[in-house]
Order: sequence, then C-alpha cells, then structure tokens
Amino acid sequence: MIYVMHFCRNKKCTNGWIDKDLTDARVNPPDWKYCRECAEKFGIDYDAQTPDINLSKKELQHKNKLRERLKIAREKQKKIKSPETVKIDFMTLTPYPSQTI
Repeated sequence: MIYVMHFCRNKKCTNGWIDKDLTDARVNPPDWKYCRECAEKFGIDYDAQTPDINLSKKELQHKNKLRERLKIAREKQKKIKSPETVKIDFMTLTPYPSQTI
C-alpha cells in the first residue's frame, strides 16, 4: 500500500495527515477527504469516505466512462502478443533451426 499526505477538504481547517493513496497522487496532495475532526463535526463517517463521494452526477458519469475506456484498452493490450524471439547464429546470420525463446 502506498501512503500520501492528505489535507482536509474543509478549507477553513488546517489539518493534514498521512493516509492511503486511493487516487494515485503524483504531485498535488489530495484534498477530497475530511479530517476526523471535521468528519465528526459534519456527521460524516470518516472511514467511509471515497474519492468519488463528492463528485456530481455528471462528473461521476464522466469518470465511469473514462474507467470503462481504460478497461477496454487494457483488455486490448492483453490480447496483443509480442512476436517470438528467435536465436540467430551470428556467424551465418541465420536462425538456429526450430529454436525459439
């Protein structure tokens, strides 16, 4: 599991903490999650928060469409097989008979 620095989603709160990286953060620290104190204050279950919970219906549909495209692309990539590698005799520059790696 990879961990990352989070900042509270409440802009008036200055809390930061180390937590699991659910969004594959590369540069900017995630700010989609409320800290424990703000979650209690707003009546939100801290452990049930997900990156998608705060998205609008339109944003969620777009994100699901992108996920589906990625899934299809990965399936296509699995179907593509790399060509077999053939050992070559460098003295005669011909393949060894019936030997593949």
